Amino acid sequence: MPTVRKLSIATKLLVWSGTLILIFFAATVFLFRQVRNDAETANRLVTVNHEVDSAIQRMLDRLYGVRDNILRYRLTESQEAVQYIVADLTRFGEILRETLAKHPEYAEDWQPLKEEFAITLRPGETAGESLAPDATVTEWTDILEQGLMDNQGDMEVAMTRMREAGERAVTVGLYGLLLCLALGIGGSLALAWSLNRSLTEVRRGIRALGTGAMPKDVRVLAGDELGELALAFNAMASRLRREEAMRADFIAMLSHEIRTPLTSMRESVDLIRSGAFGEVNEKQQQFLDIAEKEAVRLTDLLTRLMTVSRMESQALAVTTAPVDCVELAKSALERMAPAAESAGITLSGDFPDQPVSCVCDRGHVRQALLNLIGNAVKFSPSGSAVDVIVRTDGENALFSVRDQGRGIPESEREMVFHKYYRDPGVRESVDGAGLGLAIARRIVDGHGGRLWLESEPGNGSTFHFSLPLGGPKETP
Repeated sequence: MPTVRKLSIATKLLVWSGTLILIFFAATVFLFRQVRNDAETANRLVTVNHEVDSAIQRMLDRLYGVRDNILRYRLTESQEAVQYIVADLTRFGEILRETLAKHPEYAEDWQPLKEEFAITLRPGETAGESLAPDATVTEWTDILEQGLMDNQGDMEVAMTRMREAGERAVTVGLYGLLLCLALGIGGSLALAWSLNRSLTEVRRGIRALGTGAMPKDVRVLAGDELGELALAFNAMASRLRREEAMRADFIAMLSHEIRTPLTSMRESVDLIRSGAFGEVNEKQQQFLDIAEKEAVRLTDLLTRLMTVSRMESQALAVTTAPVDCVELAKSALERMAPAAESAGITLSGDFPDQPVSCVCDRGHVRQALLNLIGNAVKFSPSGSAVDVIVRTDGENALFSVRDQGRGIPESEREMVFHKYYRDPGVRESVDGAGLGLAIARRIVDGHGGRLWLESEPGNGSTFHFSLPLGGPKETP
């Protein structure tokens, strides 16, 4: 058997899931790195920029206090102002040392703040000199104010970058999620569609095979295990077709080879019974009757075998014409009356008052009815009844054959329509080859109708079949 495997189902699933994992992993890594960068930026803003900003603000407050107290001393020569100046300068120095200890990167910019300083605490000679700020304090204040502005600028830049990075992270995360959803849903649907196509083809072939019809090849729609399954099914179907053709040829040969001697046997029996070779006594007559019945049974079996063989080897030839369904059912009852009477079965018909006419092949439909009625008589106990019912539902003629036999278990109901199948419980007690229902179904299917069964074990069985009133539809 040739192989068609290109990508196995496992490989398809692996590629699909791997792509999903790769996209998800890439988006996750990007978002993780972005979150880590944002965390580092936020930590710097809190531990560096915010602390430096607070320290500069406090140092500026001390310098502003020093400047105000210097002006106060120059104007009033208050010793209290001197004490405030010393306290503010002392506290300024402490804040400066603490800040540089935590953030030595500012040592170079704040170098002038650490150098020796001189503050003039003498009254000015003029009012303008008295109100002028000290040069050292002014220099320090300028340095710290510039540092404050630079630090706040750094904070604004960092926050702007964090906002932009957050927007990028949201965009990447959103597109990553949408891509994963699209690939996940789309890939799932595509994979399910691909698998379902192949499974539907194989299931169609199996269902057709289960009905007993001639197996047909299915389409190979995939290059995976399901494609191999379809190829295996086609190989099996081809082998079954060859075997069926061989069996049909064998049956045709067997029928031809047996029919001639069987005809000779029947003619010989008729000659002996007619007294052509002398008088026939009662005991001889009894055995001749048995021989004739068996010859008739063999002839009927050969006829059924040939019928099935012809139906399977070629399309059923249906010659349609308007037929009175009620009259057709009555003729079938008349044909089966002798067999029913000998078996102790009562035949009855339930027909509508109005005629039911449908376009069908009279001979074939009559054969289907005879097969159903014959089975009902064969499997019904003596003293029971078999009813034949004809109805119409407006579009179809409905035929029903109801018996009072042992019924058919649910597990056997579909099997009884298969060729050569017989219920194991009746194989030894009832003669037959298991062909009657198969022939009936083939005839009904050939008319575009349907044959089905209703049964309950112990309460008998009812076989129904429908025929379109307008006849079988032509297939293009």
